[in-house]
Amino acid sequence: MRPVHVLLPVHNRRAITEEFIKCLRQQTYEPVQLVLIDDGSTDGTSEMVSGYLPGATVLKGDGSWWWGGSLQRGMEFLRKTAGRDDIVLIINDDTRFEADFIEKGVAALLARPRSILLAQLYDAKSRKFLECGVHCDWRRLAFRAIGNSERPNCFSTRGLFMRFEDMCQIGGFHPILLPHYGSDYEYTTRARRKGFVLATCREVKLLGYEDATTTGVRDVALPLPQFLRVIFTKRALHNPIYWTTFVLLACPWRYVPRNLVHIWILFLRQTRLALALHRRTKAA
Repeated sequence: MRPVHVLLPVHNRRAITEEFIKCLRQQTYEPVQLVLIDDGSTDGTSEMVSGYLPGATVLKGDGSWWWGGSLQRGMEFLRKTAGRDDIVLIINDDTRFEADFIEKGVAALLARPRSILLAQLYDAKSRKFLECGVHCDWRRLAFRAIGNSERPNCFSTRGLFMRFEDMCQIGGFHPILLPHYGSDYEYTTRARRKGFVLATCREVKLLGYEDATTTGVRDVALPLPQFLRVIFTKRALHNPIYWTTFVLLACPWRYVPRNLVHIWILFLRQTRLALALHRRTKAA
């Protein structure tokens, strides 16, 4: 059986990560090697994981890696330790899965040459189907989760299986240019551009929890000083600098100019709203 290397970036979500580790320990597939990429946790996450899985590899960051940087460190580690025929699973710690999840994921991947395979996502509370990939409309820079009747053109990295040799061919992540948001879509768009099939399988299922409060800032309806302090940080989903980088790296060139204009017009509108909110706050 081919070894599976699980790349698991974490940051200060000990209780969430612990539930993930319990699922991982129940897997029927062997061998599975966990690479825990702990980007500056201060809540004892690494120690907890090592207690459950003494053989796990722990890579420790200082809190500056974020998602793209964490996966890049994990990939660099695998370049020294993994075989070219090994399997890599990139996954979030806020997911849950059955004992045969990795077994089914590996089987589905190996049945599909030159592919990367994403687990189908279900809501952990309602068990409702959510998505099996994403379609980006590059003309409008709009992203939409899709079902089995449609074809994705990009993936998240939430439960992504690939052969290690294919991972190397696709290339690394961009920790500086895209440290967090957009790093997964850029990577999988690049994979598709290089000829890899974006595949999925109904038998490979993940339960996911939506917990946006622990990863970033999505609501930027703030007075101007707070808005300007937040919008250019790695935590801001709408950071126009990283969206610019994403478009330059991933977007078909014929749509680049219009999308760059769209990004910065949106930023100016957000700034104007922030200024108006600041004036109302001062006047109150």
